[in-house]
Amino acid sequence: MNGKTAKLLNRYALKKGTKVDDLKKQWLSLNAGERFSRRQEMLKELKGGK
Repeated sequence: MNGKTAKLLNRYALKKGTKVDDLKKQWLSLNAGERFSRRQEMLKELKGGK
């Protein structure tokens, strides 16, 4: 996990009110394709477009 991903997970956790550790565990269990799609979903939600 790089710094950009860690920042994204932290911002997403703050917005959703979840624990960062839980998100990180979930993130590390995904494969590359799943990570890409999940990252896109998170960015979309953080920008307000759902």
